[in-house]
Amino acid sequence: MKRVFEFVDNVTSTGKPLLLGFPDTGLAGSIAVSYMVEQLRPEEKGYVDSAELPPIVPVRRGYPKELIRIYESSNFLTILSELPIPPMLIRDFSEALVDWVVDKKLGWVGCLTGVAEPRRLEIDTPKVFILSSELKRAEELAKFLDAEVFQEGFITGVHAEILRQGLRRDVEVNILLAQAHLNYPDPGAAAQLLTRLPKLVNEHVDVKPLLESEENIRIQLRDLMRRTAEAMVQKSREMELPPVYR
Repeated sequence: MKRVFEFVDNVTSTGKPLLLGFPDTGLAGSIAVSYMVEQLRPEEKGYVDSAELPPIVPVRRGYPKELIRIYESSNFLTILSELPIPPMLIRDFSEALVDWVVDKKLGWVGCLTGVAEPRRLEIDTPKVFILSSELKRAEELAKFLDAEVFQEGFITGVHAEILRQGLRRDVEVNILLAQAHLNYPDPGAAAQLLTRLPKLVNEHVDVKPLLESEENIRIQLRDLMRRTAEAMVQKSREMELPPVYR
């Protein structure tokens, strides 16, 4: 069956982990991956194509870019998306992604994202939670990364479907969730995800500039946040969960 999404790349390495951060709660994962690419300058190795993507061409430093780009460094691969995956296409995208992971023989998938925290304004340092396709692995990572195992609740959106496909295909998928604002960009949450990078993939980025430019980032990403909010209405259910689920 022909998929809606096609991975066009020249990735040849095997065994490396894949880090993902699609626009989601507080844009935490999206900001983290964008900043990581900016700081580490991994090599651009391809893109994800689909006739269903909108006719938009992002321009970065004078260069036209693909909407969903694949990067590779010496220690990991990452996919940077300039827009949220439309809800009706999440299933197809996730299946195509896991097919690609299996075909490329990648090590494991790490999803960087946020979890809505209504008291976020009162929190100086957001907590990071771990959810994995294997509970034992989640417990190991939580201890190793100074995080907590995500115990109860719901995960929605593209990262949830990637996890589901990983479970069905026996592909290791780990989700790192930082407490984040639901309705506007949260560089502070992204910074907490990035502080785990050295132990996660043996890479380090200085998050101080990210935190210092927090307000500018929020202004720059207002339109992406609006698009993301429209594409993830179901995320608002996290706000309605009783405290035991957080």
